[in-house]
Amino acid sequence: MREIKFRVWNLEERKMYFRGYQKLTHVLLCEDDAGRNQGKGLPVKRAKYDSCQFLESTGLEDKHGREIFEGDILQICWQEKIVTDIVDPVPDMFRSRKLHPLHGLLIRHGIPENGDEFEVKILGNRYETPAIDPSREGAADLPGGA
Repeated sequence: MREIKFRVWNLEERKMYFRGYQKLTHVLLCEDDAGRNQGKGLPVKRAKYDSCQFLESTGLEDKHGREIFEGDILQICWQEKIVTDIVDPVPDMFRSRKLHPLHGLLIRHGIPENGDEFEVKILGNRYETPAIDPSREGAADLPGGA
């Protein structure tokens, strides 16, 4: 079974944390530890649950080796098509239904779920880079926008 990882958007600070761990009474927020702690992050603070937005890892990486999470804004190139869209909540956390982690996004744009046939690049995420959020007004101006 794959490791389920989350990064966390802190609503009060308007800041993204590298990892977030759910504890009994709080969320443990971690900064990037540059791999020194097996990628688990460096604990820096505690936060209340209601001030945290958990974003699950898809278990995939983009063409530059960056981990793809829910809420990321992706540019997908497939054949002659270029689309920009936001990663949906992971549809099959435990892979029991054998759905591709980008299932909803791929289906919306008519892209087959064979990962060898398309290229993915992270452009940002809906929290830290809202100006490139394809669901916002004016998104048609983006490469591959609606």
